[in-house]
Amino acid sequence: MRYLIDGYNLFFKLEKEILPLKEKREEFISLLDEEAEDLKLQVLLIFDSHRENAEDFASKQKLKNLEVSFSPKNLSADHYILELLEWDAKNTTLVTSDKKLAMEAKHHGAKIQSIETFVRFILRKRKKQNSVIKPEMQETDANIKRYLDAFEKNDEQSEDF
Repeated sequence: MRYLIDGYNLFFKLEKEILPLKEKREEFISLLDEEAEDLKLQVLLIFDSHRENAEDFASKQKLKNLEVSFSPKNLSADHYILELLEWDAKNTTLVTSDKKLAMEAKHHGAKIQSIETFVRFILRKRKKQNSVIKPEMQETDANIKRYLDAFEKNDEQSEDF
């Protein structure tokens, strides 16, 4: 299952301090990249381009576990998301709290998760992942005694030389 995430929709819901925007967005992307790795999620994070920096084509940047895209010139992130859904909506979950975008994406066949539902999903998955961690194996007292006996025996033999 791939996740398309309405980038600024998630960013503005989660971040309290958004200035300086570029730096805060980069920190946010980095944290989301780590989450995608830890939880093994396939994520495409989509942001609106700034008009003065927009390219004719969507810009894409592949991080370790996350792909980040800025919409092409004269196209909002919402419209770009809908274009992407034309390719494979049935195997896609769109993460947004934008009701209009969610309704249109659902019409294309995508599954929808609100920002709040997505965050709860991550927290549940993280909690489940942490509860599966198994304790390290420990040596038994009897086995430790065997090791000590073997070392003492080797130590006695080396003293004889």
